[in-house]
Amino acid sequence: MAEEAEMDVDQDEVDDEELMDGGEVLAALTPLPELARTKAVQATSYDIIPTAMAVTPCPIYSVATTKNMKWMFTGGDDGFIRKYDFMGSMNGIQSLTGTQKHGLVDSIQKAGSMASAWELEEVPESVPINPLGGLPTQPTVPKISPVYSMQVHSEAHFLLAGCESGNINLYSVRNDEGVCQHVLRTHDKPVSVLSLSGDERSVLSGSWDRKVVRWDLDTGAIVRNFTSFNSHITAIKFRPTGTEGLYHSPPAVDDVAFVLSFDGKGSIVDHRVPNGVVKTVVAESGVPPWGLSASWSPDGKRVYIGRRNGSNFRLPRDSGPVTSVLCMPNGRHVLCASFDNIRLWDLSYSAPEPVAEGGSVGGGASASVAGLPDFDLGHPIVPFSIIAGHHGGTISAMSLDWSSRYLITVSGNRGWDGTSTNQCLLHNVSSNQ
Repeated sequence: MAEEAEMDVDQDEVDDEELMDGGEVLAALTPLPELARTKAVQATSYDIIPTAMAVTPCPIYSVATTKNMKWMFTGGDDGFIRKYDFMGSMNGIQSLTGTQKHGLVDSIQKAGSMASAWELEEVPESVPINPLGGLPTQPTVPKISPVYSMQVHSEAHFLLAGCESGNINLYSVRNDEGVCQHVLRTHDKPVSVLSLSGDERSVLSGSWDRKVVRWDLDTGAIVRNFTSFNSHITAIKFRPTGTEGLYHSPPAVDDVAFVLSFDGKGSIVDHRVPNGVVKTVVAESGVPPWGLSASWSPDGKRVYIGRRNGSNFRLPRDSGPVTSVLCMPNGRHVLCASFDNIRLWDLSYSAPEPVAEGGSVGGGASASVAGLPDFDLGHPIVPFSIIAGHHGGTISAMSLDWSSRYLITVSGNRGWDGTSTNQCLLHNVSSNQ
């Protein structure tokens, strides 16, 4: 299920009217991503259609994209970081073969266009980094690590990848692609989560060693250690800020983040506060202590947590635990990924009222079954719609681009329980007013 937790934090609201002031003249001058984002914020519903699949031979643990969606990176269980031309993939540079399309919905016809790939190598502490050429050239037998977590700079200047040993490798991307330039060391177990700050000059890392660390990417130094957790760290999300309303707005420095651990305990951390943790969210009575994913609402006042069971809004009994959660920019819809499907949940849903005998609601069509009352066919009878594509595999991550025009969903268990379909699906998202 997905659980909603009320957060008692302040949030500056984005004035969407400022974006549209001036009518058609301003609309013509506004970048397309901003216009799409504004429409997505004001949307009453979304149409999400899968159109492409990046074929991979292994479970996928992590996914990251540049801000303009030029490049997409996936990290797999086989230890490879794969770089795709995202826009080329969506435009159909390559098509799936008949065999690859077997078992997929009809809308998926295009194939992911892979540009390059490199292995995530474990770098022992005794091996120095050559600042002019990355790793030394003397003969070694490197250990290849699964890509447990990953983050990429918005303009692809660098990429961070979490290793099984606890190391975090920093790779150059735009120049000397795939060359390890530095290694951040402090964790001693797999780095399960990485989250870049808004200014992209620091990163929060979470690990199976139950620690959360904030790093200064300018110096490679540790800024703050958070150690008051009792289980593996499964999610870290910086609180949304008011500057996200404009594509080219100056980035804000993020101070507040939500941290979720495997035992279902959620914590709001603030590195400006002496003890670090300012609020704790625990599972309600009778709910299993478990949690893999969390997502802030766009206004930064609520957090949605995927659990095995709960009472805020419940998925069908056989759907399985929610392994990935993503709140849409209108704050009304939440994507919930479980074993059977991905559902788009409407938080404002109200149950339909029976139609009076001999009439219909709003003059629309109605239907009835023997012994049951009539209902308006224009009103959904369930509070969610199913997103076509994934079925029968654990969803490890979902990524929505800033303009809310594209959605990426990947299947993998991130080293925990669950089976994988090895699928990376690319979706088109349409915002409806």
